[in-house]
Amino acid sequence: MSSTQARASRIILRLIISDRQIWLIAAGLIAVDLLVFMIPIVPVLAAYVLVARPAWFKEFIDDVYDRTGSH
Repeated sequence: MSSTQARASRIILRLIISDRQIWLIAAGLIAVDLLVFMIPIVPVLAAYVLVARPAWFKEFIDDVYDRTGSH
């Protein structure tokens, strides 16, 4: 067996994973999906606006209620 074939067989052996590892990866992906995509974005943004009072939000509100504008 040449060194290239030996190296290739070592790489292939490293790529083989057990059924337990597959199930753990699947469970991890589901957990990440539930954690990331179940975050309520609107309440988080509303809390940020109430706590941080960013300047961009005041400018947005002023622009929305600007009665003298050309909108």
